[in-house]
Amino acid sequence: MIKSQGEWIELDKVDLAAAAEALADRADKTKMSGAEMLRHALGLEGNPFGGQMSIAGQGWAADLLRSLNTLPEEPEVTPEGFQGELRSYQADAHAWLNFLVEAGLGGCLALDMGLGKTPTTLASLGPSRVHGPGLVIAPPAVVGNWASEARKFMPHLKVLVHHGQNRRKGKDFLKAVDETDILITTYGTAVRDIDLLEKVHFGKAVIDEAQAIKNPAAETSRQLRRINAHTRLALTGTPIENGLGDLWSILDWSNPGLLGPRAQFIAQLSPAKKTKESNEGALSALNGILVYRRTKSEPDIAAELPDRIDELDHCAMTPEQIGLYQAVINDLSAETAAADVGSPSRKGAVLAAITALKQICNHPLNYNSDDENLEIHGRSGKLARLNEIVETVFAADERMLVFTHFASWGERLAGYLTERTGTEVNCYHGGLSRGARDRMVEEFQSREGPGVLVLSLKAGGTGLNLTAASHVVLYDRWWNPAVEDQARDRVWRIGQTKTVICHRLICPGTIDERVEEVVSGKREIANIVLPKSSSVGDLDSAQLQAALGLDPDMLLDYEEIPDDPDNADELDPDANPDADPAPELAGASA
Repeated sequence: MIKSQGEWIELDKVDLAAAAEALADRADKTKMSGAEMLRHALGLEGNPFGGQMSIAGQGWAADLLRSLNTLPEEPEVTPEGFQGELRSYQADAHAWLNFLVEAGLGGCLALDMGLGKTPTTLASLGPSRVHGPGLVIAPPAVVGNWASEARKFMPHLKVLVHHGQNRRKGKDFLKAVDETDILITTYGTAVRDIDLLEKVHFGKAVIDEAQAIKNPAAETSRQLRRINAHTRLALTGTPIENGLGDLWSILDWSNPGLLGPRAQFIAQLSPAKKTKESNEGALSALNGILVYRRTKSEPDIAAELPDRIDELDHCAMTPEQIGLYQAVINDLSAETAAADVGSPSRKGAVLAAITALKQICNHPLNYNSDDENLEIHGRSGKLARLNEIVETVFAADERMLVFTHFASWGERLAGYLTERTGTEVNCYHGGLSRGARDRMVEEFQSREGPGVLVLSLKAGGTGLNLTAASHVVLYDRWWNPAVEDQARDRVWRIGQTKTVICHRLICPGTIDERVEEVVSGKREIANIVLPKSSSVGDLDSAQLQAALGLDPDMLLDYEEIPDDPDNADELDPDANPDADPAPELAGASA
């Protein structure tokens, strides 16, 4: 026992020995690095002195330490150049992103799905140009969304999409980047072109869906560490998908070496009892420092959110899909050339082609169910995007609906998702008895935990109450927006307690996009081929090509995503990404 400032204090000999050893180790050190200071402040170094320990600094160090527990009281809701207004939690996140830039740190923006990670990030990319252009690395299914959102929210910035066979190489690439504000690319392209990318010093490097680097030993994780950037930012709605090791991988990419060894980080943040709540507790310990985490379940967030969030997801076509699509167009041109304009045979041919093209956009197996190649994965950009949505929804322990116009394809999707998720997925369609359909709805509504229900648009689009789901995917589109709205309203209705997120999947440059233009009112219906239009057979060959044909300038390049989730960010070393796409399909018969 010793007396200090009038009070008796009990000292432990073991603690005293540890403190003496710690002081001896620092005897010749008069300064602490920023990384070391942060590690002590975060509690990642432990406390050899026992009791409480305070960390103090001056200048930038004082600002850094002060920021560990505070954010600006009045963050900007309309950042410079941003066309729109950030919600309050997005403005807080934007202020946090600015702090990272000023401190030279990286971080993880971990907003729940639907809370607006993309616009929040875009708002911060313009000002960071002083340190170099911005870089966004994203899954191929959302590259188009990033480019579209950039044009919408930051129209004054010059955006370059670096992807596909015709992407710039060598000096042409470096010159283009020098004149670009935001470079957008995919994980696969970034890895293939890493020797080129590492020659550029980016102001901010952003990786979307950052769970793609959760395996630090994988090729993608290792190569992306070579990127040079003033600030590295990881975006994900599920920062702890499988455990604290995921969080370490993401933050170690954002701040190389700062967190120390993976095992030590996990041990220091792991509670005695590992639960979903304890993982969120670990996030809370880092929140506002290296992580900015907000969830839809927080009362202040829920009060600010709209009842529904609509998202338009652009999906790439695989080479197989493009070949089949063009073959249908070629056959249609030949068939209509021999038929009189306005004739029933011409109208029938056009209507049949419309159906075939929509099926091909969905998946080759939807178009040709007798296809000898029964492999479903890796053949459709829409299916790749659906997989990403399902993974995110399941990680959040939520439920979802998938609507399709084609019942047979819905059954196939249900079987595929059952195998992929390990959870029984049913398909609700008109071919089932009423009793079977009622049982299907009751089971979906009453079952707890994550789940999916696939429905045909005709049978399941009206009259059902499916509020157990909070996510809706419209896998293929229908000309009448009211039909789509009715399908979405199976979830967005009285009794729904969560914000509903509705994804509409389209393949740019195809009939999908023409349907979207009609549904969104961007084009007069008279100028498009509608199934019920009396003029459907009256279009000449040039008009048919304009209405139904592929638009090469709008097509997105498809990037193969391995089916094995444990190796999802590994690349096939034998694959040739620059090879011509499936030349044997160019002349395929429809």
